[in-house]
Amino acid sequence: MTAFPLALSPLDKLVMTLDNIVSICACPERGLAMLKGCLQELEPIMEEPIAYSLVGDEFHEPLNSLLGKTLELRYTGLKTCIHCGRKVHKLYQNGYCFPCVRSLAMCDLCIIKPELCHFDQGTCRDESYAISQCFVPHYVYLAFSSHVKVGITRKGRQLRRWADQGACAAILLAEVPNRKMAGEMEAHLRTFMSDRTDWRKMLQNEDPVSVDLVEVKQQVADQVPGPFQRYLLWEEQEIFTLKYPRLPNWKVNLSVFNLDKTPLVSGTLQGIKGQYLLLDTGVLNVKKFAGYHIELSESASP
Repeated sequence: MTAFPLALSPLDKLVMTLDNIVSICACPERGLAMLKGCLQELEPIMEEPIAYSLVGDEFHEPLNSLLGKTLELRYTGLKTCIHCGRKVHKLYQNGYCFPCVRSLAMCDLCIIKPELCHFDQGTCRDESYAISQCFVPHYVYLAFSSHVKVGITRKGRQLRRWADQGACAAILLAEVPNRKMAGEMEAHLRTFMSDRTDWRKMLQNEDPVSVDLVEVKQQVADQVPGPFQRYLLWEEQEIFTLKYPRLPNWKVNLSVFNLDKTPLVSGTLQGIKGQYLLLDTGVLNVKKFAGYHIELSESASP
């Protein structure tokens, strides 16, 4: 069943459905039929290299086969919240409307800064969300993206997290019982090391990684406060490596596309990394524009 944003009228829904049918039928000779819908994110599948798909409410399109192809992406001018479907002029936190940002647990400040968890104060926005997402084991890890950084992620989700950040390599540092403890440990570690990624350096970095993450882990572990020492994964020495799809022998064009200022983006797809499409004409952070309604097609050969 086709899922429509909740705030669209019946006429809007009918027009979207007919437009999609016409677009697919009109472009059978192309490698990519025109896609239309509400943009969400790049979804990675852990292969070598990582297999990416462009995901929206109306499409789930594999992208690796489009390397070397010229694509056109057009922002239609419509924005809708990726949670409730409300039509809006402005979106927040990668695709949410202001009311959802104010009410959803997944948009609370403690998601960004877990050490500020306020569950024990009885003010959690959604206790069921906290139980399923926060009160479960979390990893504290070290990853190399633009440099070595510390981060946290829910256990079982680490590979997806590293791929979203564009990390080339990572190693597990500790496993703690819940998200708040992971945030507290990260907060201490970021007093002497970064927890941020420089996206420009991340996009330019290529394998191999020159940093010895096992050695860095030992150095960082020595700085972990006493109460967290019991959670360190001393015997975990595996370095996870991630490879990203890209064409050989080209340099990243770091010009940044902003769909609000440049609604039509066109260029040859040279690579994909993190949440970025790397075109010969510039780069597009897909997740930044979640909730934007777009049309994507492959340009006809000249």
